[in-house]
Amino acid sequence: MAVLSQAGEHTDAFKVRYEPSTYTWQLVMPEKDEAGAPEKVVSQIVGADGGEGQGHRLAVVYDDATDTIRLYLDGHTNAQATASLPNGWHSTGALQIGRARSDDGWGEYLHGDVDEVQAYSGALTDRDVSGL
Repeated sequence: MAVLSQAGEHTDAFKVRYEPSTYTWQLVMPEKDEAGAPEKVVSQIVGADGGEGQGHRLAVVYDDATDTIRLYLDGHTNAQATASLPNGWHSTGALQIGRARSDDGWGEYLHGDVDEVQAYSGALTDRDVSGL
């Protein structure tokens, strides 16, 4: 189930999703804007609260200077949630909330709620993210 994605022509530049079978929040980055392109996946293992708790705060930070992308969960990241992305590609598509590209269409619809979305220009530091 996709929480957030940024559309390319044939796939997403990135998507953040929850994988219920493994209880993981995942950041997925295709290597090219092509259907079926190889993907890098990083994750944080934390079960969703099932709508019973306060939810989770997710953040994605891409640092072009270091070619690093990180997934933060509730202000924290780790090595399993960090990847090198030296050949990232530019997306001209809009941010999508609650869905992602699937077979040149839309799919991976979120079964849940998104309360708030914020987007920033530039790479936030660990301290910036924890302060959000």
